[in-house]
Amino acid sequence: MYVPELYEPADLAAMHAVIRDHPFGLLVLPTDGRQAGVHLPFVLDLDADAGPRGRLRAHLSGANPLAGALEAGAEAMVVFTGPQSYICPDDYASEPHFPTWNYVAVHAYGTPRVLSEQEAFQQLTDLIADQEGRLAPKPPWTLDRAPEGLTDQYRRMITAFELEIDRIEGIFKLGQNKQPEDIAAQAAAFRGRGTDSADTFAGWLESHRTDAGGSHEHH
Repeated sequence: MYVPELYEPADLAAMHAVIRDHPFGLLVLPTDGRQAGVHLPFVLDLDADAGPRGRLRAHLSGANPLAGALEAGAEAMVVFTGPQSYICPDDYASEPHFPTWNYVAVHAYGTPRVLSEQEAFQQLTDLIADQEGRLAPKPPWTLDRAPEGLTDQYRRMITAFELEIDRIEGIFKLGQNKQPEDIAAQAAAFRGRGTDSADTFAGWLESHRTDAGGSHEHH
């Protein structure tokens, strides 16, 4: 990943936050001499045995050719895309400007390991719990509510794996090369759109202003 110094993430925690908030990643792995990819929801582990950069867990269809490639010992890349948007020149306070795209992305690398049946069940349980927790205050749906035999049937159709993160890099391109008044104008334009996603993106822009004291917290 090409990352100009101005757009480097603040720290490892900032990249972990992107993965947690945007867990639907793209797994890229060589198979049959070619690069192949599959889009999957991931669980990020940061406990003591997850390694210094954390661990990712996910599952895919056992019929997917990538399922067989998981045991080949090749390095995989997982791409997570965070907030992103087109930036219109009309939304700056000054002139002239050219259209651009601001975005946040994280790439994680490591060698996959296929999980045992018990570990795969835990991965599925943890993934559901993570996603159900985002639906609060709705009472969470749990695997024990599935019809008898359905979970076992589903388990036979998937291959679960984990990937200890050996290397991780990110880019937070959010207008850090622009003047504070231009970023303030952009944020106001996004908030004027009246959507939750636009409000969120405005918060990212504001928290990465060059006069924001280096804070990379977002709202």
